[in-house]
Amino acid sequence: MRNTVRVAAVQAEPKWLRLSEGVEHVVELIGAAAAGGARLVAFPETFLPGYPWWRWVESNQWNVEYSTRCRENSMIRDGAEMRRITAAARDYGIQVVLGFGERQDRRIYMSQAVIDEMGQLISVRRKAGLNSVERKVFASGTPNLPTVHHSVIGKVGALTGQENQRPLLTRALRADEEQIHVAAWPGGLNGEAPGPDSSVTVSRMYALEAGAYVVAPCVVVADAAWAGRGGAPVVTRSGRARIYGADGTDVVTPLDEGAEGILFADLELDTSRAGDSDLTLQHRVRKGGQQAPRAARPGSARRLGAERWAVPLMLGQYPGDTAAC
Repeated sequence: MRNTVRVAAVQAEPKWLRLSEGVEHVVELIGAAAAGGARLVAFPETFLPGYPWWRWVESNQWNVEYSTRCRENSMIRDGAEMRRITAAARDYGIQVVLGFGERQDRRIYMSQAVIDEMGQLISVRRKAGLNSVERKVFASGTPNLPTVHHSVIGKVGALTGQENQRPLLTRALRADEEQIHVAAWPGGLNGEAPGPDSSVTVSRMYALEAGAYVVAPCVVVADAAWAGRGGAPVVTRSGRARIYGADGTDVVTPLDEGAEGILFADLELDTSRAGDSDLTLQHRVRKGGQQAPRAARPGSARRLGAERWAVPLMLGQYPGDTAAC
């Protein structure tokens, strides 16, 4: 038995260090993804309040100021901002995987939330394997193993940043025959440079090793990232959101680098062979696909083939069973 599921990967610039604006931005994107027919939307790493790229480029004085603002604009997992986002997931009937800065006392963590289509916050993971720069801003989470969520659309798992190449974590997800994997990325100061640690390489290798679809959202890093710094922007480059099939190839043509939008793809799950990792997931192009509803400015949708869409975005109680690690 086959089941076709439309998913969405966000490629957008955060509302850097402005939490209230960022939350409304996330809600708009959730609505746009749902309007496009998606049943799951994935956001980049630390999309709220924005990945701390300033740590790579500026003086200590500037870093102290922006690190403080990062903490002040991070979310509490059971706070009003998270409730606003879970309500949007419920209202639009869509699953959400969101990367966010999680504030607890004076510490902040690089967290990733999974929200189901009923608006339940079913898990929050705190990233444990931080790099040397991330540790200057964030605290390390407890290195617990991730969980595959058995949802109405299939078996969904998620990791953030460099976690996607840590064998201990990836093996735990593969062991539960993960079908859809969200690999969240923060973009980059130099675009998508080739190499074994690039998000493209890691995401593709994950798809091949796990026999799973990989939904890889990515941040756009543009002029707004350096607002208030003074002078010329440091850089205006970024990575690209991608959606890969189980053979490591693109299911849908990516958006242009630096363009803001939502990448849609239809994933075909073979639910009758859920135990066979080699045959469980396949992607194909069907003839006569129906156009997805527009979720952006009139006339802005680009058709990339039957059932393949890239749509520029439209700018315009804490659950008791929540898992934390």
